[in-house]
Amino acid sequence: MPYRRLYFFALLCSAASLPAQSYPFRNPALPVEVRISDLLSRMTLDEKISALSTDPSVPRLGVVGTEHVEGLHGLALGGPGGWEGRGKPVIPTTQFPQARGLGQTWDPDLIEKAAAVEAYETRYAAGRYHRGGLLQD
Repeated sequence: MPYRRLYFFALLCSAASLPAQSYPFRNPALPVEVRISDLLSRMTLDEKISALSTDPSVPRLGVVGTEHVEGLHGLALGGPGGWEGRGKPVIPTTQFPQARGLGQTWDPDLIEKAAAVEAYETRYAAGRYHRGGLLQD
């Protein structure tokens, strides 16, 4: 469950500036689970499937993702694969074991700690480099 919660929390945080209609999932005063439930209830099946890719954007709802993010074992922004395209710097981030390795620890608290590090680095990358899962207009 920690991955699901982290993934959808990052998706929530990646919402662009408010559209004409203010959705409850954009309200940081609401509990995370309420915000996640609201966002998921508004997404179509195709949008949910698409958000599982490396770009979790949901343009119809004003949720802006990033060009290429892979976060099952850390926020990967760039690297030898050139995911961020030519001319963009690689942002160094902490990498954890692959999801299978994390799951085999059978330690939910450890996985939550890894998710907290990834969330922190995502916020940092968004603030310093204007990249990551927390982009705002």
